[in-house]
Amino acid sequence: MNQYMLRKMVLASNFELEINESEYLKLKSSRDCLSGAFAIEEKYDLLISNFLELEKECMDITCENMLKNNDGYSDFFDIRARLNRRVVNLLTASRLYMDHLGQHVKACLLTNDRCKDVKNFFSLQYDGCFEYRFMEALRNYVQHRGLAVHSSSLGGSWTSMDKKNGELEYKTCMFTHKDEVSSDKSFKRAVANEMPEKVNILLASRKYISSISKAHGELRQLILDNVATSRNTILEKIEYFKKQSDGNSIALAALKINQDGEVTERVNLILDWDDVRLHLVNKNKVLHSLGQSYVSSSAYNKPIKRD
Repeated sequence: MNQYMLRKMVLASNFELEINESEYLKLKSSRDCLSGAFAIEEKYDLLISNFLELEKECMDITCENMLKNNDGYSDFFDIRARLNRRVVNLLTASRLYMDHLGQHVKACLLTNDRCKDVKNFFSLQYDGCFEYRFMEALRNYVQHRGLAVHSSSLGGSWTSMDKKNGELEYKTCMFTHKDEVSSDKSFKRAVANEMPEKVNILLASRKYISSISKAHGELRQLILDNVATSRNTILEKIEYFKKQSDGNSIALAALKINQDGEVTERVNLILDWDDVRLHLVNKNKVLHSLGQSYVSSSAYNKPIKRD
């Protein structure tokens, strides 16, 4: 006959409280739910961070082009290599996020039939956005065939014909060429048929990440109640233990103990790591209009026109 206990896993601690099997199993499933929710946010944060690094790389290259004479063949090769590295990192992070999502969602939901809702969130974004379909096809191409960036363009142009009141605006653009990918059987044919001659990868990346972010926001809402309930379940047991003991719950765990007195399972009852999940949720907001957004270092204070 197994026993179930609450005990602090520290030296010189011999105080423990007995709980029943039902309480133990509830704590275990609550811990699994919070672990799944944390993993989802951790991998989403990794995806967003890789996208941010791509944006920063483009900004760095643009600033260097404005200040330095980087027009040699080796300079262009270096720029393309830097851009390819960032794009590959982004696509790899998106693959990791997508591939691991199913198992983490299952841990957060009470019934597996709701997992179909998660697939629908992303399917709707895929169907409604060419850039989403393109980036998914490009990811498969990069994994099996070639690199993403086939050409890039750097340069500046005046924002106004009146140069005294305008700015010389510098940009960096990178492109995937249709003729490079459409001739390869590994690139999805339906997507290749949709492509213009060149696809601006940075713009496509923004719209791709925005679409994933919208689906991720819906996913958060789907698991919200279960995650909150799981956190409260663990918190209640922590508070209960504090009241019954010396008020300290450091290294508290729920234990499954066999008839020989051996601990066969252990559920750590701490919420510090779940506080990190809450921080990630707060930090990584849903990116609704990323496809229409860009960063500017313009020094001009342009007034907003109001009707």
